[in-house]
Amino acid sequence: MNTSKRRIAVSAAVSLVALAAAVPAWGQEAASPAAAPSYGDEIVVTANKREQSINDVGLSITAETGEDLLNRGINSPTDLGKIVPGLTVQPSPFNTPVYTLRGIGFYETTLSAAPTVAVYTDEVALPFSATTRGVAFDVQRVEVLKGPQGTLFGQNTTGGAINYIANKPTDQFDAGADLSFGRFNTLDGQAFVSGPITDGVKARLAVRGVHGDEWQKSFTRNDKLGRTRQLQGRFQLEIDPGSNFRLLLNANGWIDKGDTQAAQIVEDTCRLSTAGTCGSPAALAFKAYPRAPNDARAADWGYGIFGRRPKRDDQFWQVSARADLDLSDKLTLTSITAYSDYKTDSVQDFDGTTLFSVDTNTTGFIKDFSQELRLSARLDNLNIIVGGNYNRARTFDRLFYNFSEGPSSDPLFAIPGAPKGELTFNYSRQNVTTYAAFGNVEFQVSPNLTLLGGARYTKSKRSFEGCTNDFGGDTAIWWNALFGTNVQPGGCLTFTANFPVIFDPAAFDQLNEDNVAWNVGVNYKTDNDILLYARVSRGYKSGSFPTASVASYTGYTPVKQESVTAYEAGIKAPFANRAVEIAAAGFYYDYTDKQLRGRKPDPVFGTLDGLVQIPKSRVYGIEAQINVRPLDGLTLSAGGTYINTKINQFEGYDALGVLRNFAGQKFPYAPDITAIGDIEYEWAVGDTSKAYAGASVTYNSQTTTALANTNTQFVDRDARFIVKEYALLDLRAGVRLRDDKIRIGGYVRNVTNTFYWTNVQDNLASISRFAGMPRTYGVQLSWRY
Repeated sequence: MNTSKRRIAVSAAVSLVALAAAVPAWGQEAASPAAAPSYGDEIVVTANKREQSINDVGLSITAETGEDLLNRGINSPTDLGKIVPGLTVQPSPFNTPVYTLRGIGFYETTLSAAPTVAVYTDEVALPFSATTRGVAFDVQRVEVLKGPQGTLFGQNTTGGAINYIANKPTDQFDAGADLSFGRFNTLDGQAFVSGPITDGVKARLAVRGVHGDEWQKSFTRNDKLGRTRQLQGRFQLEIDPGSNFRLLLNANGWIDKGDTQAAQIVEDTCRLSTAGTCGSPAALAFKAYPRAPNDARAADWGYGIFGRRPKRDDQFWQVSARADLDLSDKLTLTSITAYSDYKTDSVQDFDGTTLFSVDTNTTGFIKDFSQELRLSARLDNLNIIVGGNYNRARTFDRLFYNFSEGPSSDPLFAIPGAPKGELTFNYSRQNVTTYAAFGNVEFQVSPNLTLLGGARYTKSKRSFEGCTNDFGGDTAIWWNALFGTNVQPGGCLTFTANFPVIFDPAAFDQLNEDNVAWNVGVNYKTDNDILLYARVSRGYKSGSFPTASVASYTGYTPVKQESVTAYEAGIKAPFANRAVEIAAAGFYYDYTDKQLRGRKPDPVFGTLDGLVQIPKSRVYGIEAQINVRPLDGLTLSAGGTYINTKINQFEGYDALGVLRNFAGQKFPYAPDITAIGDIEYEWAVGDTSKAYAGASVTYNSQTTTALANTNTQFVDRDARFIVKEYALLDLRAGVRLRDDKIRIGGYVRNVTNTFYWTNVQDNLASISRFAGMPRTYGVQLSWRY
């Protein structure tokens, strides 16, 4: 950690401690240290698909209530890094967030790629990351499960699972609204109404809308970008006639018509000083382009896709039905059926300039159907779950590229007659069918000792069709003249292994896989309520084909499934009537065939993005969380994760096209240390009113976004892909009136206006980064009926 960043982290920690010492004096009626503490209920989680105290589950879990999420402004899965140490979320140019947990992640933006960390709402999977953006509103709590989750959840994952539990229809009429207004004229409003309709029938309707002005500004001209336009909704109907049958119907969806984020140019990718295209007008333009200043708001972009603004027009809707039938007082049959539909039409420019190098338009869809049927038995000392899953997904992903002013790094584009000002497009059509059968057992050997075990057999079939195509005709003419092919206007440009024969996109490729995920564990609960646990598990993530613009068929080679065998031991210990709660764990992951978006040689474009696999790698680490409630109203919490990632065996191309041996290197997007801290003090200001003040800190150590971070021969060049460490401080304060019926507050996020970035990527002609948000501030108002 460098000196300046260390000072920021230390200063933030000191500020929290000072705040903890000072806040009791802020309120005239603050409780004295001698007063008997009063603590709320334990958090109940459903990690084992039944309700349990979080302190009884032998698994590393971070859980937070919906009220706390709202107070801290965590209104998207991409914000969860503020409360979950070990979790990082990277935005991507193509609207697909990438979740990385304990170093396990897969930076792949193809719509149909399965994530390493899956997101669920009430156990209903959102199987593709692009669909997760609108899930986090009107929720009761969120649970983040760490480690492979292949046994009980309907989608195999190697990193973990995020499960949102939505607020349910209420027995009595209830209503409420939350409104905030902040910097960049951002208005965020949500409301709900809930209650009975008739005997045995309840309903809940919740909506949210976000409208904000531009937060990015061009550093070369008078132009702005970054508008927010979102609408989300959820309707639930709960039918419970009072017998042994219950039904919950859920219809939810969202619309996003906001701008896509523009990048900041860091460097050009020209690798030759005078020869080839490094002397071309396009290369000289990128060389001469001013570099972005260290200002979160500064960026640049063009209008290279049909003159369209970089923005998105995305929508998602889902319907689900959960039916529970009690066959007896100890036996329940559960069915969960869901169908979802996602569409995208978004424009991006991520080269960080006004030049046309990687101006793109992404269009596509996802249609997904899933069915789970399971039987749960609750016996005297035995809990058993057995069941099966079926999933069918159809996906289509198409990218238009305008590279008329790049790439600067490939000599072929210096040849006279090379396309100047034309578009190409590539597409991927993938259909995935998955079947699974699973079982899980918890056996209580004694009041203190419980043994656990489970397994899931999964079989998946994936078909692929895809190609890189000419658009407009000029590229096809140049292609035919250069290579002797017979590409028709709009036709496929991708070569087969029998060069110069062109690939037939109608020839579907197949990827059929199966696996057995499993876990075994032991929980020991001491007489003073301390839980000791150990767990060994294996999880898988399915393989996939990329969506990529390539000249060679090798660019469409799929990655096969990856697997992680995880060993974990931990402790959960409450003390002093839960005034102090400590959770800690150590873990080791044996990683096989890690999937990675790396680089591959291409006969036309030099080296391009492609899917590669690391045969052997590993992760080990420790994490700890502590919650302290020293007196009524005062809560302090802190948590941190340390990981050590290492590639044991892999030879491939780095981000700039050099063949290298990566053995010994760290994973990309995997900071060694992630830490969080939070403090809040609440005190009475009247018979029915309270005031509160709080602060939170988030810290991520340095990481890299490419396999290019340890070989000293490449230090200067590889430093371009570094994501520097950063610490963010948020503040909040306000009052709660009429027994929490009304809340008025204010917030400041990124108080120190720290300049940081979360992603760096290599483009055809530039290296660019995506900056995090600058300081924001605003007011909040909440009302409950």
